Amino acid sequence: MTEGPVQEFQIGRSKTRHGLVIAAVGILVGLAMLLFAGESVADSHWIGAVLVVFGTGIGVHAWRTGRTTGAHLRVDAAGVYFREWGATVPWGEIADVYQSGSRLQPFITLRVGDPERLLAGLPQEEARNVKRNRLWKPPELRIPYSSVEASRGEILAAIRNGLGDRDPPVA
Repeated sequence: MTEGPVQEFQIGRSKTRHGLVIAAVGILVGLAMLLFAGESVADSHWIGAVLVVFGTGIGVHAWRTGRTTGAHLRVDAAGVYFREWGATVPWGEIADVYQSGSRLQPFITLRVGDPERLLAGLPQEEARNVKRNRLWKPPELRIPYSSVEASRGEILAAIRNGLGDRDPPVA
């Protein structure tokens, strides 16, 4: 992609909403155990306190990650950047983009031509982020569909548009 508009996609609202719902359930169950379980449940006060702390932690994390500034997914002249990868994948390293996964966990998948060359070409910190990432299954980098507030068609079209402007990578 030599020129063209920068396309930015924000974090999916459903991801934040799910985190906040899980947090609320944890806090409510914890409070119920603290206030009403009494002696009927062994260690109910400890379990209740742990659930309240755990639920609060999940809630804070969901709230913080759900209101981040900047793009969660960016498609521009440099390549494809996804915040959860912590790296920008250059266009020259992307061989293909397609939908994968299951109905319950759909992904948009970038197939990399040469995983070793990709990692060697990235800055050290970005390469380390990609290697340790759960979304990296060489030679594929995945984008969970629910993590971006856009349709699969929009994301695929943006990436395919960028792929259409260059020659495929040499294997």
